[in-house]
Amino acid sequence: MTCRLFAIFLVANVAGLSADSPAALTMSQVEALLGKPGVYIYDVNVPELWEGGHLPGAIHIDRPDFRRLLPRDKKSTLVFYCANRLCLASRDAAVEASRHGYRNVYVMPEGIFGWMGSGRAAEPVISSKP
Repeated sequence: MTCRLFAIFLVANVAGLSADSPAALTMSQVEALLGKPGVYIYDVNVPELWEGGHLPGAIHIDRPDFRRLLPRDKKSTLVFYCANRLCLASRDAAVEASRHGYRNVYVMPEGIFGWMGSGRAAEPVISSKP
């Protein structure tokens, strides 16, 4: 039994998971949360990806001091996403939010590539440049 638990722990750590890794939501689950009170969606992509399209109502964070963009209510639901399953920026941001007392913290592993690839609506950035 001890060997089996150690093997599970080892596989989880090799996969980049740990006890403090946030829970994952499917794209359908995130889609159902869009626009709901107390739910905040955070895009952790580089500006070029953000400008190419993002989830409706998402808040862009691309800096280490993003905590000022988090809601005051620590019971809020926070969902972080980045490019795709290979990108760990959303997981890192979610872990950081959890460390600051937020408990309803999730990631959407498919990211913006999965979202747009599935045909779901994405908001473009409207440029104010002439």
